[in-house]
Amino acid sequence: MTDSSSKSFRILFVEDSELDYELIVLGLINAGLALDARRVETEPMLIDALTSERWDLVVSDHQLPQLSAECALAIVKQFSEDLPFIIVSGQMGEDLAVESMRNGADDYLVKGRLKRLPVAIERSIEAAKTRAARNLAQQNLQSSERRLRAFAMHLSDVRERDRAAIRTEVHDEIGGNLLAAKFALTRLERMIATGPLVEPQLKQLDAEIHEAAELVQKAVDASQKLYTSLRSNLLDQGIVAAIEWRLTQLQKRSGIVAHLSASPREFALPENIALAAYHAVGELIENVEMHSKAQYVRCAVFYIDGGLTIVVSDDGVGCTLEQIMNPSRFGIFSARERIRSVGGTLEFDTIYTGLETGTVAMVIIDNVGQMHAGESAT
Repeated sequence: MTDSSSKSFRILFVEDSELDYELIVLGLINAGLALDARRVETEPMLIDALTSERWDLVVSDHQLPQLSAECALAIVKQFSEDLPFIIVSGQMGEDLAVESMRNGADDYLVKGRLKRLPVAIERSIEAAKTRAARNLAQQNLQSSERRLRAFAMHLSDVRERDRAAIRTEVHDEIGGNLLAAKFALTRLERMIATGPLVEPQLKQLDAEIHEAAELVQKAVDASQKLYTSLRSNLLDQGIVAAIEWRLTQLQKRSGIVAHLSASPREFALPENIALAAYHAVGELIENVEMHSKAQYVRCAVFYIDGGLTIVVSDDGVGCTLEQIMNPSRFGIFSARERIRSVGGTLEFDTIYTGLETGTVAMVIIDNVGQMHAGESAT
């Protein structure tokens, strides 16, 4: 038998004989087990014990006047599938013992031959721990698989939103302006085809040319803006400029008034930190648009003594801690993981002060390790 002198177990006995109970407990103590034991003999007593206390193991006699081992086993398994259950009896047939083992009993011992009980107790408890760990691992695996499937759907939705934004940009800004410019050029062609132009027609021609040029320039500007949004090196102008562009797009799409402040206005960051911070802030800004019902969003960027802090706040409906920690909120999850990957933290605070509500998110990355590239004020 293993050394059990340092082990203490809480064992619940289902036994109608006080004498048998005391003899078993005494034998276990003499074998070196430290026990915290309790005896029950009816179904209500068993249910009360299982409900009110935590147990490491249940040892049950086979046939009690008011409760059988089969019934006790079924009740125990309803409370906990992993709680070990040992049957001790002098009257239980082999077939019934095998059936009980199939139903979840961990072991079966004959009364009067209980020298093996201490070993059976330790083995059953260890086996239960192994089952619990395996079940937890299986549950975690299933949970991870569900989250991965949900995250894949989230990424698909994000891609579709990006495609929709690009389609809108191309159709409304570029396509619309180019079509209007085409109409303006068609009118010019018709005017020129009529022959020599008098003074009023020349003025109209000049106006038409000016209008066509403006429309073409708008299409060019929209193309450049779209190109900028698709470039992998959006951060070439610095993280402040990149966040400002993101806020401008938010205000244009949603009407949410956006404000940016930065101190200093220009500074250099390592590429991995700049990318992590920018994409995390992008997730936070998108979260404001999708969930906050805000009218105003503020973003403040501070780079002080090698530490980067970015605060994104809104005047929306706010959110609870449960919503923030919900693993299905992939925007927040993604932002937190991006910041964590570079040694930073993402903190939240919800404002409920008087008539004010809203959410404040703070990205903090200490010891960035880069000197300021510029000290110009906001």
